[in-house]
Amino acid sequence: MPKYRVTETITLYGGELILTDAQAGARKHCLNPVEKKKGRYTILEPVQFKVGEVIVIPGEPDKALDQRLEKVDKAGGTGDAE
Repeated sequence: MPKYRVTETITLYGGELILTDAQAGARKHCLNPVEKKKGRYTILEPVQFKVGEVIVIPGEPDKALDQRLEKVDKAGGTGDAE
């Protein structure tokens, strides 16, 4: 699954995400871990991501969200901005 770097602050209201432990920990009250899938979470309440953070969105992001993200090349860095 492709990784995306946030280029404009975004708020996500539902769906699933794959996050680092640090990202999930800061938002644990808004997320529910998916059983047997490490790092994968279901959004329970709106979550925000700041510019520079790297997230994984299963599937393709919709057009409006895609305009606020840039695909991260797998060969590039994997760290996030936190």
